[in-house]
Amino acid sequence: MIRVVLVDDEPPARVRMRQLLDAAGGVVVVGEAGSAVEARDVIRDTRPDLLFLDVEMPEVRGTALAASLPEPRPYIVFATAFESYALDAIAVDATDYLLKPVSRTKLAATLDRVRARLGRQSDLERDVRAGSDVQSQMWPGALPVVPGFDCAAASLPARGVGGDFYDMFALASLAPQAPLAPLAPCSWALLLGDASGKGVAAGLVASAVQARVHTAARLAHLAPAALMAAVDRDVYGTTDGARYATAIYATLDAARRQFTLVNAGHPAVLVANGSSLVRLDASGPALGLIEAGRFTAHDITLEPGALLVAYTDGVSEALDAAGEEFGEARLAALLAGQGHLPAAQLCSCILDAVREHRGRRQDQDDVTAMVVKALR
Repeated sequence: MIRVVLVDDEPPARVRMRQLLDAAGGVVVVGEAGSAVEARDVIRDTRPDLLFLDVEMPEVRGTALAASLPEPRPYIVFATAFESYALDAIAVDATDYLLKPVSRTKLAATLDRVRARLGRQSDLERDVRAGSDVQSQMWPGALPVVPGFDCAAASLPARGVGGDFYDMFALASLAPQAPLAPLAPCSWALLLGDASGKGVAAGLVASAVQARVHTAARLAHLAPAALMAAVDRDVYGTTDGARYATAIYATLDAARRQFTLVNAGHPAVLVANGSSLVRLDASGPALGLIEAGRFTAHDITLEPGALLVAYTDGVSEALDAAGEEFGEARLAALLAGQGHLPAAQLCSCILDAVREHRGRRQDQDDVTAMVVKALR
């Protein structure tokens, strides 16, 4: 069953199209609108498969509406009395262009094309779900228990497969080699990042970066700055700068509460004593953005009660209905007020605050947060 929205400023034209669709069968009209402005809300609320759209309408033309629709958008069929807009319809990748009065034969052919495309789309959705399952298995879920620390991470993908990634694993059993200084007997590695773009392509880059970090940490035993430089060269070598990922990688000496952290073009926040907030700026470029990036490390000691919070830009850049970003100020206020909570609850608070800020605009970017809290 094809779910359809009709957009035409002439009510008789909508009635005629509804009658044609009823006669064609296999179609349900889930919404109507008399203008492009009204149509935006109807499309957002009903998420149709197919949009029948007039061109000449008051305030905003149908072609302008089509060009402004966010992905994933419905298939679009223009139904108009004017031949002159055909090129405009092609420019916005319309599925078809029907001249009024619309004939039953041409409408049936259009619906057949849409059904075929929806069938192929269903196959793709199954592949995406399978990819999402594989990607979720690569994530650690609950972070490991680190003596003296409370650690948690949570992620909210915008689509089935996303570009965000995180991990935490023990380094205690590794025999160090140059250029890594001898590891403490209770050392851990933390990783959080965000691959450029969205969907499957971003998910492939995210998985590749995560695997390369594991290899460099567990087999090559590289220190954080050298590790990020090696991953940067690998990613650039396979994508030639077309794809990249921002990331944070850190080693933690749990006994001494000391982090050695490399910030590859990615935000991180240090909250000390529940009030003062220090932002850790980038100590190197995004991974894969340039061929031979140079990386340095932040050396941090977390006092009891202090937090290290890492997050992707899906947090800070989340938009509300008015287009206002969630921003770092809101995040800082949340951490100041809720920093006493356990790490897992604090992660949930961050994601809930982003959901509330986005309102109906939930299909934006992936959202991921990691909290490492030094216990008192």
